[in-house]
Amino acid sequence: MQNVNGHKIFTASGDERAERLLEKVLLEIRETLSGSDFSVVLGGSYGRGNGGVRVDSSNGILYNDLDFFVFGRRKSAGAAEKLDAIAKKYEHQLKVDVDFSRLMTVRDIKNNAPRLMMQELKRGYVPVYGEDLLKEYLAEIPADQLPFSEACRLLLNRGMGLLLAGEKISQGSPDSDFILRNIYKAILGACDAMLIADGIYLWKIDERLEFIEKSDLPDTWKTLYREAVAFKSSPDRKLKDDMIAFWNSVRDLFQFALRSIPGSVEYKDLRSEIYKRCRKGGETSLKNYIKYCIKSCTLPLGDWKYHTIPAAALLAAEIYPALDNMPDHLDRQGKLYRHWLIFN
Repeated sequence: MQNVNGHKIFTASGDERAERLLEKVLLEIRETLSGSDFSVVLGGSYGRGNGGVRVDSSNGILYNDLDFFVFGRRKSAGAAEKLDAIAKKYEHQLKVDVDFSRLMTVRDIKNNAPRLMMQELKRGYVPVYGEDLLKEYLAEIPADQLPFSEACRLLLNRGMGLLLAGEKISQGSPDSDFILRNIYKAILGACDAMLIADGIYLWKIDERLEFIEKSDLPDTWKTLYREAVAFKSSPDRKLKDDMIAFWNSVRDLFQFALRSIPGSVEYKDLRSEIYKRCRKGGETSLKNYIKYCIKSCTLPLGDWKYHTIPAAALLAAEIYPALDNMPDHLDRQGKLYRHWLIFN
């Protein structure tokens, strides 16, 4: 199999074991889905041809999740059950998460076209089964036209990952996989979000690395980004000698990115400046406010205007103070965590 750009490999290193394994798995999934009335593509790192292969293969050779996207011209009865069974089978075999998206119709494809997730998919995926609805209906959007809220969404998700990694470090967890994966994702997310907000995002990770190397960021942060790119390709589960200091250094970069995306502001102005950027980009609407009220089961009145921007953008501002100290226990009943689960 090859992706839409003609690449015939799934991994950044071209590791033969991983390539054969993924080819075999995708052919098996295609056979299992025979007769289904929906289509499936492989996206994510392996879909783009830059997936990771473990340095230490004692827990399997694949490192990244397998991110499958599901499309159909109409809703499909029984699709979720069939895909859940496939996911469970290959999670057990491959020892990585296997995720299938909800089924997206043609209307969903068109409506979600501005999302970074969809534009990354546009530029690299492997058709697994069924007709290629992405080729037919997903418009290609230039990087300088990505919505500002997508930079915020990236920081929200990677910021929560950084908090969860910090919690495990504080508790002395031996789960080095989870800790390192989320810390390095936070490094990549922080720098990538700044590029999106500035309208200069680059679709290939090696091009982003080259740009960061030539930027005026401090050398210590350039080193972090360089390490994160290397880790993405060939992840090693070895923790650093001082993980607390490592986490703090990444936290500093991350908070800098949060202040930078709306225009190098102070934290006290972060929420209002994010609102202004979203409003300038035409991303405010009563629909956003109503959606926030319904999904969060709340009715914000005094500061209602802030909830007219995409919820992910508003929540990104709340990541900043949460990162001030490494958490020893995240409040999973608190607003930030609960709303992240709803709006991420």
